[in-house]
Amino acid sequence: MATETVTSTRSTTREKVERGIYRRPSSRSKTGWLYSVSHEGKFISETADGVPLDKITEARARRGELVGQSNRGEKPVLASKATFAELAEAWYAAKRLRPKTAKAYRDALDLVLLPRFGGQKVVSIDVEAVARLIRELEARGLNAVDPKRPVRPLGRSSIENYLLPLQGTLDLAVRRRLVAVNPCSLLTKDERPQRAEKKLLRIASEQEVSELLAASGRLARQPESRQDYSFLLKLAAVLGPRLGEVLGLRWEDFDKAAGYLHIRRQWCRHGEYGPTKTAAGVREIPLPDELRDELIAYRLASKHSQDGDPIFASRTGSPLSHRNVTRRGWEAARDLAELDRSLTFHDLRHVAASRLIAAGLDPVAVASVLGHEDVKETLNRYAHLFNKQEKHDAIRLALAGGGQA
Repeated sequence: MATETVTSTRSTTREKVERGIYRRPSSRSKTGWLYSVSHEGKFISETADGVPLDKITEARARRGELVGQSNRGEKPVLASKATFAELAEAWYAAKRLRPKTAKAYRDALDLVLLPRFGGQKVVSIDVEAVARLIRELEARGLNAVDPKRPVRPLGRSSIENYLLPLQGTLDLAVRRRLVAVNPCSLLTKDERPQRAEKKLLRIASEQEVSELLAASGRLARQPESRQDYSFLLKLAAVLGPRLGEVLGLRWEDFDKAAGYLHIRRQWCRHGEYGPTKTAAGVREIPLPDELRDELIAYRLASKHSQDGDPIFASRTGSPLSHRNVTRRGWEAARDLAELDRSLTFHDLRHVAASRLIAAGLDPVAVASVLGHEDVKETLNRYAHLFNKQEKHDAIRLALAGGGQA
């Protein structure tokens, strides 16, 4: 390979190997590489001290990364200068995300990651820095990043969601050869977010559901009431849809002749229709006769009953908001009925699941009604409910036999 020696104004001798790639001496090591890339009429250089001279393949690949960034109209991100904020924004801009996921990633960046790491060079973020952030979020929550916020420890799932853009950004850093390894991958089991002690699934009883619906009816009859949420709550307890799926229902999804309700979309918190949580969320549910008749009556009484109108509509004809259903519908009725305040709207989904299982449906059928993507999800959550009575009878029989031995 032909080479030439170039002497700069700083009296640093560097040996040209090929276009844009030089071997050069380093003050920190005997040898190193220098890469040069033209971008918008200016040369941008990056040094890689201490890289062995026989690593020309790595040198070419790294310069190729920089040239590729320039060809895409991006300013090349240099390993020695790239900050986390620069790379994180590049990572985020390149993602194709659903609106809900995009907002979650944006919040994670703005609330946690950019305040903590934004101005730091990517190469300075090591596994200890990531582990320290996790411990502080577990102990103090967002107060660890913003002292103005209250101390409110975060659980495992919340912390993992905040870390997703960090892992993605550092994966991009590895791909661009800015760092050798993603420090998130080096976390030990003890350093990762810890799972909280698993609590026994709380399923509201039939008596509690009856008290909830009765309380909702009493609220609807109050002079200041703007909406009757009773039928919405009943439908959620019988069929088990997620809140967004309930609010995403339109009258065109109700097949009164065949007796089916089709779930095809969800109403998102940011105020527009979106796809269901998973592909399995698109489903048709056979309706019991009573619920079918109630839906027919509910449509006849509704001021918004065209096929494209939401089944559960506000006064203006738009879908009800998550916030109003949760606070004015669910929480108000729950508290008036004096039910356990730990119960959430999502617990109505568990009520529906327990009814299906008690009726003898197998896990696959239950998963299809609930819209679970994998039957394992159904079993992981509700395994203790399947064949409950038979298992208890078998245990009694076994214990009785053991006592006679």
